[in-house]
Amino acid sequence: MKMNIITKQLAKRLPKNHELKKYNVVNPKNFNEIYQLLTSNKTNEIHVIDLTTSQKKEPGSIISVQDHINRTAINILRGKQKFLGIDFIDMTHLYQIKKNSIITDCCGETLNNKYEYPSHYICNITTLAHALNIKNIYGYLYNTI
Repeated sequence: MKMNIITKQLAKRLPKNHELKKYNVVNPKNFNEIYQLLTSNKTNEIHVIDLTTSQKKEPGSIISVQDHINRTAINILRGKQKFLGIDFIDMTHLYQIKKNSIITDCCGETLNNKYEYPSHYICNITTLAHALNIKNIYGYLYNTI
């Protein structure tokens, strides 16, 4: 079963009746909220969309993510290893890669436009999904610039 998720940060920036608002909206800083959503059914594929502001792409474009650099100073798994039954998880090959995918810099609440493709917290959702053994993780950024 496939699940579509957008971040709260993206939902706030979308027009009222935007198609993406039909997806599950999650606060990517809230471990319990993400965990509840990801474990609410037997999903084996997720599509996560976060916000970006990139001059490299047209406004409204959706950009495929192949990897992220976590610059948020937050690890969503910190303090939850015992609960999840994990110690260390290998983060290589986290995302299913599509042609022309990019690497995003997860910046936290404030996007840092010195990066080509800054995002908020896509790293939190995809990292927890990976820890929960969801095998097919697709990441995307919606360009609001």
